[in-house]
Amino acid sequence: MISLLRRTLGSGFFRQSTTLQGAAFVNAASNLAGTIALTNILGVGELAIFYLAVSAYSLLWSFMNLGLASVATSRIAANLQAGRKQRMIGWVGILLRLSLALSVVAFLVGGLVLPPACEAYFEENQIRIGELSVLLMLIPLLDVPRIAACSALQAERRMLALARVDIGQELCRLVLVLAGALAFGNAMGPVVGMLAASAAGSAIALDTFRRERKEPSSSLPRMGTAIRARSVPARLALREGIKVGLVRNIDSLGMTILPTLILGGVGDQKWVTYLRIAQRMITMARLFMQGINRTALPALSQLAGVKDLVGLRRLYWRASFYSGGAVTLGLLVFLPLLPYVIGLFEESYAEPVWLLSLILAPGLAIVSFSVANDVFYLVTGQMRVAIVISMVGLFVNTTVITVLAHQFPRVGVAMGLTFTCLFSLVHVGYAWLWFRRNDHLFLRETPDGDVMAGTAEEVAGGRSAT
Repeated sequence: MISLLRRTLGSGFFRQSTTLQGAAFVNAASNLAGTIALTNILGVGELAIFYLAVSAYSLLWSFMNLGLASVATSRIAANLQAGRKQRMIGWVGILLRLSLALSVVAFLVGGLVLPPACEAYFEENQIRIGELSVLLMLIPLLDVPRIAACSALQAERRMLALARVDIGQELCRLVLVLAGALAFGNAMGPVVGMLAASAAGSAIALDTFRRERKEPSSSLPRMGTAIRARSVPARLALREGIKVGLVRNIDSLGMTILPTLILGGVGDQKWVTYLRIAQRMITMARLFMQGINRTALPALSQLAGVKDLVGLRRLYWRASFYSGGAVTLGLLVFLPLLPYVIGLFEESYAEPVWLLSLILAPGLAIVSFSVANDVFYLVTGQMRVAIVISMVGLFVNTTVITVLAHQFPRVGVAMGLTFTCLFSLVHVGYAWLWFRRNDHLFLRETPDGDVMAGTAEEVAGGRSAT
């Protein structure tokens, strides 16, 4: 046991994930401080308008956002490990070009769709929510440089640099959002602050990328070189991005966007604020997942790049159990302290936020074992299965949330979210079956970028068993 603990603490995976965990804790503390301050500056009504505008923007962006960043990070890491530098540069370039084009289209579509949609759905403050959600559609455009830089840094496993970018942007967000709230005195303030923070985050990311590229051990390309690179076809990146984006966006729809909109349409809009605050509280324990997840993506991709299925299986289960154990332990430590944190809010917040937090906590413990699911599907070429499971889950979980919301207008959505977390174990079960069935196989990448699994003879001959 002592030997296992020593190996774990000394592993590169542990050190890198711990670095990102530290950044996640700083970000969460900043996020919580910002939430507390906003409740006092804006009040529950204006804050609800802000959260509903964020949800409306997120809903539209979820339909248009592709998983390009995750795909690019995985492919950059795999090509770096395999020594294919030009292919690696090509993935950085295609991420930049496609993200820029997609964000411009998203903003134009948002200007046409969001105002009438908000006016038709919401019973209160429809026009304001629609206008604010359109402004928020500028965030993806402002985030393009940061996304490209951070994907490359993450793929090369420069986690300290990545943590600096995360912390820098979050601190900018805290200051600018609060400054905007104070300056405007309404929901427009934090929206303007978020836009300014996105621009600042991209500036920080580009500066960090430039500094890291000058390191002797770095293989990072110049951004100008990457933009001109044409070694990766756009259709390949789009095809892979659509698959990953579907899974990620379905999860986001089921866990964050639709529950907020359902609660805003069925119940008192004030409870939207209470739910979001409770989710922020519980997220403090979920932070143990973030560093592990972001370290697992390049680590598993590198193993796939050198066709090490045994190592991939071992790292998947290690990451899953590390995350589940750490989050569960974090909940046990954090829940007794939660009433003291809630006491920092106005007295009227205490009872509803505490009640919702208790309902959400079991679901978080369950979903924390699913930290590496999306990475598993991506590096093993099983994204079609992930899409099917996620779509079935979205239908089932949204139905449950809607029914519970009508039965229990205040707490039904939180109860449904806990059920949604329970459904995530289906992904873990599929991963177990896949590894069990394919433990004798090898991985390879096809010429068009797909990951295949097969026997040694099948891989050599270009065929696959999956």
